[in-house]
Amino acid sequence: MDKVYLVLKAVIALVVVILFVQNIRVVEVNFLTWSLSLPLALLLVVIYVLGMVSGRSLWALIRRLRHGPPSAR
Repeated sequence: MDKVYLVLKAVIALVVVILFVQNIRVVEVNFLTWSLSLPLALLLVVIYVLGMVSGRSLWALIRRLRHGPPSAR
């Protein structure tokens, strides 16, 4: 089973490398009054990381609301 996970990790790493290589062109991002130019691949990584952080925070908030604060247990 460890070999399967190793192969899966290698395939995912290869897909990520292909994503970076194919999306190196610079794009301009506008948000309200801010403007930023950066490679599309970097933008995708930043958006992915922000999604992971906000998703984890949302799950923590949902757990806290369902079970109450830690001191109430």
